[in-house]
Amino acid sequence: MQQPPPPDADAAHILLVEDEPMIGRILEFKLRMEGHRVTWVRSAAAAEALLRDGGVDLLLSDVTLEEDGCQLAARVSAAGWRPRAGVVLMPEQRDRAAQARCQAAGVAVVLKPFKPTVVAAQLRTLLEAAPRPATAPPG
Repeated sequence: MQQPPPPDADAAHILLVEDEPMIGRILEFKLRMEGHRVTWVRSAAAAEALLRDGGVDLLLSDVTLEEDGCQLAARVSAAGWRPRAGVVLMPEQRDRAAQARCQAAGVAVVLKPFKPTVVAAQLRTLLEAAPRPATAPPG
């Protein structure tokens, strides 16, 4: 299998929260092939620890973790840890209740099952639309 190229220093940092190994591997690979830095964790607690430290540009999280991913999104927002390009949650297409919770949380949604290329395109759109952090002038 082809290895993704190493991301450049300006690459967006995507925090992927997915407890299903196959989905996590596929998304991690696709997003790295797109040139992003990807940190894949399998729990909301691990995600919160990374978000607290900052430096995450986008949070992509499953809804059905050890807890509801919508609760994670709400805590992230309340704590002020919201990544610059926002939060994208991944509920199952057949789970209308989870979709409603995501909508109430005001986050973007990618319905499972999905094609990794579609997910990558949606994340690219969000990252391109998000303001870039200010950089200090040389001096």
